[in-house]
Amino acid sequence: MQLIAPASTTWPAGMIALVPVFNHHATVAEVVRGLRSLGAPVLVVDDGSSDGSGETAAAAGAEVHRLPINQGKGAALRCGMEIAAARGYAQALSCDADGQHPLVAVASLARAASDATAIHIGQRDMAGAPRSSRVGRWWCNLWVWLCCGWWVGDSQSGLRVYPLPVTPRLPVRAGRYAWEVEVLVRAAWAGLPMRIVDVPVIYPENRISHFHKLKDNARVTVLFHRLVWRRLIPWPHERLIPRRKLRFREVLTANLSSWQVAGACALGAAMGVAPLPGLQMAAAIWLSWLLRLNVGLTLLVSNHSFGPLLAAWYALGTALGMYVLNGLPPDENFHLLHERLHQAASWPARLDVLKDCIGSWLLGCALLMPVLGLIAGFFGYLVAEIVRGRRSRRLEVAPEAGPERPQP
Repeated sequence: MQLIAPASTTWPAGMIALVPVFNHHATVAEVVRGLRSLGAPVLVVDDGSSDGSGETAAAAGAEVHRLPINQGKGAALRCGMEIAAARGYAQALSCDADGQHPLVAVASLARAASDATAIHIGQRDMAGAPRSSRVGRWWCNLWVWLCCGWWVGDSQSGLRVYPLPVTPRLPVRAGRYAWEVEVLVRAAWAGLPMRIVDVPVIYPENRISHFHKLKDNARVTVLFHRLVWRRLIPWPHERLIPRRKLRFREVLTANLSSWQVAGACALGAAMGVAPLPGLQMAAAIWLSWLLRLNVGLTLLVSNHSFGPLLAAWYALGTALGMYVLNGLPPDENFHLLHERLHQAASWPARLDVLKDCIGSWLLGCALLMPVLGLIAGFFGYLVAEIVRGRRSRRLEVAPEAGPERPQP
């Protein structure tokens, strides 16, 4: 920890600093001393270290709980939270032992965590990080969003504040680094709100990471497939915090950030040409609700295939599918289809023609959906940014444009 926190930092009451450690002898003492300088009670969970990390942390002023064998970061975090919850703490701030979280980041996250029922995520400023790291974080964020509908900002950050005793009760099955990903999805399903706090990050030269690129990425991949399929199952999740009933107006005006507008436009455009006759609107409502998009905007955009236009889109999809399958222009394809129907003398032959037509239609729709979605999403984001910019300028000008009020 190299950056100095503000001198006025006051550690929140009821919050404990939790540091999982595994063979971080070179850095854990500095991390513990930094946390202690902020006034934080520090609990270090030694995950079976073999280099004396636990003893080093204890000498620096931390309380140390040692696990007999290495069980992974997830098990260490859960163990520490259970201990903290049993002692009456309401929140646990997790901090990595490798020194990448400066004191100013820890202090700002601790101050911002005023809601004791929410998970607060320290979104790292990775402007100077390798491109592969930034892309990897975005890809993981995208899958978390698909699993729970929350864009969490930094699903790989180890600097977080967890509510207690709720978090240890979440049915997280993944272990090691995948635990930090699944806990966000399970928390969203359980009704826990999530807050994002921008924080700086540093990468010390002696930083040690135990993330295995092959094994841990494979675990996360399996995890996302499991969570996506679970979310598609129409069975309610156990909610630890009751859902607040939303009014109709709130449903129409919620989730209108620029990216959410883009997502709603993309989903609506794609569902408008989806091969789901009679079920397009229902599917659009269901998916927009799952993905935390604006339901009204999704339905509005999906109406680009309303009425007779639906037949036109389906005809375009069929023509596109036929062109991909046999490479002939649309007019020749439909002419051949017409001839095949007239030459079919029996119902089995006509069913074969119908199957080919349906197959071409499904293929064409599968190609049209992402294209229309990308186009609509791009223009939706552009319009949202324009409206947002005008609104910001209007709010800035409004105080100056108004008449000056006399002083009392």
